[in-house]
Amino acid sequence: MKPSSQSRTALSGFYILNFIANFTGNIIIALLNLVSPITELRDWRSFIVDEGVLLIVVFIPLVAVMVIGLQIHLQRPILALYKELKKPERLPDINPAALEFGRRRLLHIPFILAGLNMAVWLGVTVLVTPFLSLLRDWGLHFSLYVIFRGLMIAIVAGVTAFFLVDGYSRKHVIPVFFPQGRLSDTPVRIKVSIIRRIRVLFGLGTNAPMLLLVGTMGFGVWQIGRVSAQAAAFGREMLVFAVVVWIIFICLALSLNFLVSSSISQPIREMLDQVGRIKKGDYQHRVPVVTNDELGVLGDGMNEMTEGLQEREHLRHSLILAKEIQQALLPADDPRVPGLDIAGSSIYCDDTGGDYYDYLLPANAGDPGIGIVLGDVSGHGISSALLMATSRGFLRQRAALPGTIEEIVADVNQQLLRDVGESGSFITMFYLQIDARGRRVSWVRAGHDPALLYDPDKDSFTELSGMGTVLGVDPDAVYREYHQADLDAGQIIVLGTDGIWEAQNPYGEMFGKKRLEQVVKRYRAAGARDILLAVLSAVDDFQNGRPAEDDITLIVIKLLEEPRQPGGHAEP
Repeated sequence: MKPSSQSRTALSGFYILNFIANFTGNIIIALLNLVSPITELRDWRSFIVDEGVLLIVVFIPLVAVMVIGLQIHLQRPILALYKELKKPERLPDINPAALEFGRRRLLHIPFILAGLNMAVWLGVTVLVTPFLSLLRDWGLHFSLYVIFRGLMIAIVAGVTAFFLVDGYSRKHVIPVFFPQGRLSDTPVRIKVSIIRRIRVLFGLGTNAPMLLLVGTMGFGVWQIGRVSAQAAAFGREMLVFAVVVWIIFICLALSLNFLVSSSISQPIREMLDQVGRIKKGDYQHRVPVVTNDELGVLGDGMNEMTEGLQEREHLRHSLILAKEIQQALLPADDPRVPGLDIAGSSIYCDDTGGDYYDYLLPANAGDPGIGIVLGDVSGHGISSALLMATSRGFLRQRAALPGTIEEIVADVNQQLLRDVGESGSFITMFYLQIDARGRRVSWVRAGHDPALLYDPDKDSFTELSGMGTVLGVDPDAVYREYHQADLDAGQIIVLGTDGIWEAQNPYGEMFGKKRLEQVVKRYRAAGARDILLAVLSAVDDFQNGRPAEDDITLIVIKLLEEPRQPGGHAEP
């Protein structure tokens, strides 16, 4: 795979910046040579004409050739992949192993080039200095000083290359290799962490000038022992040298500090901007992640959090729509039936729930009766809401056909078994049929709590109980229809789900059926809607701020005086 000229041009910044780093190291040492107290460098013009020519002709070209050659070899995996990654249609054809290797090489490239510069400068200096020493008759102390200056060039060139290449890579190359971020998922031996950037910058700004100053002073003292020199003159030269070293390295450290601070502050600004967008409800934007350090991991985490919030927002909208649909399946108004005062309500503890109630008016307008159904699906939430809607459909379809209420419930049980028999879900149901003209009530109980019948004349409650198992579990279940006649005006029938009497206060105490009965007694003279609201208010006051753990559904039916127009009824 031969990299194109476009990819070479795009990655030429690595070569340019590495050249700048090496040039910086050389120019700093060259400037320091002008004020060096070392005797051989005091007449710098003569040094440039004599020994300096050899250094320029031998050292720099040799180092340049070695660095460029090794850099080309080291960057070849990056160059080869860059061309392919710029073409999205070629992504499926890229070898995953080659891609991972190229990504590792890219993440290591600041360390590689920094180490390359240090190794080449120090290696060439150590190898060539003895040869030049013999050729130019350098003394031992000056030969060692040349090696020492080569070491300083290596340090400055290496550290400068580290920061320059790291910044260029994050801005121009890493986004191509890591368009989705997740740099930390690529295993590397060493990471360009924040603490390492700070330590390297601290070392360059403090240890390097101190090493250069102490080393030069040491060689100067060694030189004084060999030749005559005035202490005052040597002191002035060292003072000037120290001031120049301080100025040069302050300027270098400030320049590199700008790169380091940008590598830290820019991701923080982008994450703060992301937080502002999230506050405004914008979940489309993502934080650019171009490092595998702590900020990169934090940026990946913020992007994952944003995706989670986006999914949650979509789910919330879906739940709102599901809630609207489910609420539409419940009765919109209380039915108006002569001789009966009926009120019902359902309150879900989640956006959707599994409680269900319905009013089934007879097809014959002359029939004063009404069917009232109350159901409670196991659990609550979306799954229960789906089963609730399914049960409603089965029940309404079957209730429109001829048959007794026990046949209707039995057929609904068989339908549910076909759909949810293996799921473990089930539904309890209480089917109540009231004949307002004949003052007669019939019911089928399918695993639901019995309805309560309150007689204000006797001031007592009786249960409309009976046998019957839950729906959707037993294919051999048998349901029996029960009857009670001679109902009187003023009597109250209450149907509810266990979310009422199992509601708990902050101390874990349950509301219980006794409290329910007390509320009904207290408001027995009121209408059905007022009794219902009184019960719901009592439950809410009892919970005292504790969130509801189950859906609450309540139906109150109050028998009125004989209807003036027998057989008449209104639409719900």
